[in-house]
Amino acid sequence: MTARMLAIYGKGGIGKSFTTSNLTARMAYDGARVLQLGCDPKHDSCNTIFGGHSLPTLG
Repeated sequence: MTARMLAIYGKGGIGKSFTTSNLTARMAYDGARVLQLGCDPKHDSCNTIFGGHSLPTLG
């Protein structure tokens, strides 16, 4: 399978985190190997997937 990269960006409040989190969860449920990186210091979208728990960051 060919690796694919998708970047989603734009103004705030248009559903980027909602869409990304749901696509990531569904793809993982279907057996795909996925990696979602959240870069928003105010509300990282990865917290949504992990039940609101903070995860260690690289920086």
